Amino acid sequence: MNLKLMTCVILAVSAQTIQGLSVKYRHPKPIYVALGRDLVLEAFIEKLPVEKVLMVTWERNSDTGARRVATFPGKTQDPRISMTSEGTTLRISGVQESDFGRYTITVTDQDGTQTLVDNDVRKNDKPPEASVVLLCDASRDRAQWDSPVVTWLVDGVEVTNQTAHTSEGGSKLHLQELKGCNYTCINNSSLGTSVAHFILPDSTEGSNEHSGYIAAIVILCLLFAVTGMCFCLHMKKHKKKKHTRNTSIN
Repeated sequence: MNLKLMTCVILAVSAQTIQGLSVKYRHPKPIYVALGRDLVLEAFIEKLPVEKVLMVTWERNSDTGARRVATFPGKTQDPRISMTSEGTTLRISGVQESDFGRYTITVTDQDGTQTLVDNDVRKNDKPPEASVVLLCDASRDRAQWDSPVVTWLVDGVEVTNQTAHTSEGGSKLHLQELKGCNYTCINNSSLGTSVAHFILPDSTEGSNEHSGYIAAIVILCLLFAVTGMCFCLHMKKHKKKKHTRNTSIN
């Protein structure tokens, strides 16, 4: 009898554990967003088919206190705030100072049990730096025992960690701190040596050509203007002479 009772208790606890739904953030780490940008918080719910979600609520806790942001099903009071995916995705457009804080999503099931998870939304004061990168990569369709050693030359001069920013292994070269026209990549390994070149066009040539075109157009316009003025003066003189001749005849 004791064995049967113990078995029933274990089964009941196991069933309750299996049927408990869970909610998680797709990006569990703190999320950074700049003022005026859009914020999207995504969560997903893990549950059994027999379990039902009755309500999803979003709350924000900041220095000014806790405030309910949105409830699904339902409508949001702030036109900047919207929900999709049955309330598990919260979107805030045009982020303001008051939007930063700790966001909690709470899921209520058919039994009234609530499951929640929270995450921080922080202000990003400085935008990330954009970077143009050259990639030095050689096809490796055959097995090799070593990793390639990459060397970069800019206008014939080898770059180092002190003169340029490269990725670990040297395969990527960041261009934001470099000024050059001819970039050479040397990929050296047990398979052999591969060399590739990347040449930037000289911007001064294009600007000189552009300036030449503009100068030519200006000169042509001046010539047309001078020719037109001369023609008009000639026609005026011709009409004046004709008028004088007709007057003398009369």
